[in-house]
Amino acid sequence: MARESEFIAYMRAFEASTTHLGACPACQNDQPCATGAPIHSEFIARQDAWNKRVRAERKQP
Repeated sequence: MARESEFIAYMRAFEASTTHLGACPACQNDQPCATGAPIHSEFIARQDAWNKRVRAERKQP
């Protein structure tokens, strides 16, 4: 996956997570609902992958 498309997927996952969070009282109370749990998990996974990529790129000369 190209760097740009990986970043776009990360930002889309962020948007989905925050949109759901803003509309879901359970998720706002730190208790992800059945719908929100996979949305938030996807965001966290994409965020972790992005951060890993950025750290790896910093180590390259």
